[in-house]
Amino acid sequence: MNFHTHDLQSPMPAIINMPMEWMLHPTEVKLRTDATYSVGVHPWWTAEENVEDIVKGFLHWATHPQVVRIGECGIDKLKGAPEAIQTELFLQHVALSEQLQKPLTIHCVRAFDQMLMLRKRLRPTQRWAIHGFRGKPALAQQLLAAGFDLSFGTLFNAESFNLCPPERRFTETD
Repeated sequence: MNFHTHDLQSPMPAIINMPMEWMLHPTEVKLRTDATYSVGVHPWWTAEENVEDIVKGFLHWATHPQVVRIGECGIDKLKGAPEAIQTELFLQHVALSEQLQKPLTIHCVRAFDQMLMLRKRLRPTQRWAIHGFRGKPALAQQLLAAGFDLSFGTLFNAESFNLCPPERRFTETD
């Protein structure tokens, strides 16, 4: 199964990440009956003027039975709102993930220290997966030891991929 895609018409079994447009107009969307989805407020969207509306749409979709994961959410130090705002929104995603008992898909750019600290502090019961992981083996080992799963796209470090246990390793087309 494709762990994470933005291809709304993906012909293969996949977890489709809902686009921002669906957050803004949830009543206008009809989900495919043969698909599963993930939903979250991407860190890049945190700088949008209408972020409150995006969050409302996210909350609308999160409880839907075809939504099997919360996210893509996280912290991106290169793009989006200031880190404090991204972190606060990420914490809301974590709380909802725990409440709904749905695992979390994380977008993380240059914020792995914060993610490790948050995981240690929050001690979630739901699985957390870093999507699109491209890091070196040392970082992969650190994340795995802390309880993260890793998802690998088309660009990845082969050594990191190989050291990740198959039951904690996912593949994606993003």
